[in-house]
Amino acid sequence: MKENKNLPYFITWTSQEKAQTLPLDKVDNDFFYGKGIKWLNLSSISYQASFGLKNTTILKAIKSQMDEFSLASPKHTYQLKEEVSKRLISKTGSGFKCFFTLSGSEGIENALKIARQFTKKKIILSQKNSYHGSTMGALAITGDWRQENHLLPRQWTKYFPAPATDPSGEKLEALILKIGPDNIAGICIETITGGNGVFIPPSSWYKAVAKIQKNYNILLILDEVVCAAHRTGPFFGFQNYKNVQPDLIVTAKAMTGGYFPQGVLFVSQKISKYYDKSTLSCGLTNYGHPLGLAAMKAVLDLTEEESFKKKVQKNVEIFTDFFNALKLCEIDCRHIGLLGAIEMNNKIKLKDLLDSGIYAGIQNGRIILAPNLLIPSKVLTKGLNDLGMVIHDKLT
Repeated sequence: MKENKNLPYFITWTSQEKAQTLPLDKVDNDFFYGKGIKWLNLSSISYQASFGLKNTTILKAIKSQMDEFSLASPKHTYQLKEEVSKRLISKTGSGFKCFFTLSGSEGIENALKIARQFTKKKIILSQKNSYHGSTMGALAITGDWRQENHLLPRQWTKYFPAPATDPSGEKLEALILKIGPDNIAGICIETITGGNGVFIPPSSWYKAVAKIQKNYNILLILDEVVCAAHRTGPFFGFQNYKNVQPDLIVTAKAMTGGYFPQGVLFVSQKISKYYDKSTLSCGLTNYGHPLGLAAMKAVLDLTEEESFKKKVQKNVEIFTDFFNALKLCEIDCRHIGLLGAIEMNNKIKLKDLLDSGIYAGIQNGRIILAPNLLIPSKVLTKGLNDLGMVIHDKLT
């Protein structure tokens, strides 16, 4: 890893003089290679490569679709589009309709537009410790540092207390009453916080939200960009909880394994019916792109195989054992499925991991882990052991 000051392109989310880059020559399913060095990918790049860096099932599906047709109008109807949509909807438990996007940011953007069109209200409630995307609307409901340098419509966002500090939802309800329910279109939350710390809301909080939805006619928008496609166990993160009924579900990243930029915004039946007669003033040039749909179909095929379920179960056991060992050492950490956070109190930098042959997320003084769901168990075990040694050295 080195600093580059004269690249002909931007490095994102950083000043260009301080931009840190990583050389890349080739990959195999689990490792990056550059300048004769290799790094184990323990973050699925940025949570999207949930099925590895060279997944043959997904790559073959995209190549096969290219031989049929690689472009289509948003107005085109065809068998692949129909099949994938129905199979995706079945994962929600039915009652939804698909709106295809190219990213999580666009998913959030369209969820906000639809929520406001449908309710005729403006305000969205969001959590301060959150990231929802890089576009204007998504950044406006983001609470972390990435929204600080932009001129955003902040007057339409109000932040609610973190679920962990408000397990009964009393503070959330008090905020709603203060603002006025008639002014609030929806509550948007990452079902389980991703890069900002893997904070897992208590079941009691989602139970309170269900009452709030009903009593105050406020929509629930779930940002599942990190959680969807089995990252936390079930297909969606909200399925870790009982009786959560989202009105809008935003997905992207691993929905195509990262091999094509495409996501899905799921829209509940009560909202989708509104657009039977009202104009849906939302759309994208590459809406429902056939190559993205082919990748999604491959992900659905892959994740429905019994071998996938057994492999993931084994890796979750290894991951859980690792986190339990950290807790025995009194290290503050959290995990669910194959998503975890380790508090390092700013005692570790990305370079420390790279020097040990590991690539993982470092944010707000903590390590964020999200390994390939299908990583070979021996590779995962060794990688976590190597990581454990780095953590021990930095915290002792």
